[in-house]
Amino acid sequence: MTNPHRTTVRVATVTAAVVLGGFTLGCGLVQNAVDTANTLGEFSDRLGRSAELTYTATYQTDDATVTFVQQPPNSAVLSANSRLISTPTAMIMCDRSECQQAPNTAAVAGPADANLVSAVGGAGFLTPELALGLVAAAAIVPGTDVSTSEREIAGQDSLCADVDGIEDPEAGAQPGDMKSFSVCVTETGLLSSFSGETHSGDRTRIELVSYSDKVDPAAFAPPKGAKVVDVTDLAAQAIGN
Repeated sequence: MTNPHRTTVRVATVTAAVVLGGFTLGCGLVQNAVDTANTLGEFSDRLGRSAELTYTATYQTDDATVTFVQQPPNSAVLSANSRLISTPTAMIMCDRSECQQAPNTAAVAGPADANLVSAVGGAGFLTPELALGLVAAAAIVPGTDVSTSEREIAGQDSLCADVDGIEDPEAGAQPGDMKSFSVCVTETGLLSSFSGETHSGDRTRIELVSYSDKVDPAAFAPPKGAKVVDVTDLAAQAIGN
């Protein structure tokens, strides 16, 4: 799981670097970058706290209904016919009654995890940990604009941020990178909404529709009667299929 303290330190360090470069960037740009980093740093802190929560959250995407279940250190993404289970020792992906199991060697979520999550939840779904990565990345891009608001989503009071103008000043706009996004997070750290658009025009959206602080332990195991096959690399197997 991502260490929230490490993420906060990273944002603070970049903020300091921007300030030190003020004579080159100009005061207005520096202040905007600092404000952006500070604002998104608060969202990073909130999302980081979600790693400690025990809960069941159901989200609506453009294509499906997806449930995220967490009881640290275990988590699971559940859709109509598939599930992705993460425990300290194993990653398990199931499609109906067939499952593949591989050792869990990742210390933090990375691109492979995002691909696995998309394979189960659909291209529009992301976990709080993946959302945290996007927020932290946007916080260090100069010129990013952020506005905040408050909403109630599925009965949960949420702080929201609309982020625009995300573009790496050196690499430029990359087709698969986020151009803009909106993220809402509850005070406890629950991801309540996320929508975004890439520079190539692809859109993604999820919104919380129900929440409970209870979990069903069965979510962290393959379905009853499922065939489980051990593999070395779950991501490689998923891509191969």
